[in-house]
Amino acid sequence: MHLGRNLTHGDNFAAKRMRKLTQRRVVDYTSIVVRYMQGLPELLGIRTNIGLKRMGELDPKAFHDTCKSRFPPDEAEIQATTLYSSW
Repeated sequence: MHLGRNLTHGDNFAAKRMRKLTQRRVVDYTSIVVRYMQGLPELLGIRTNIGLKRMGELDPKAFHDTCKSRFPPDEAEIQATTLYSSW
């Protein structure tokens, strides 16, 4: 009977630890997204339209079109790919 309590306690501890790790990852991910979103207006204009191909999937053409108008041709491709991949 004492062994059963230890296993239950251990299971609860493991579950709490997993919840904390998951919460930390969510907070970390959220802070990364917020940082990228804060820097995005500097590169994109007020009329820039970023379209969605599917729910949760960005359209890379919008990034490429915008970067082509803001950067030299050789740098535009790199900037567009970098921005797209960071989302």
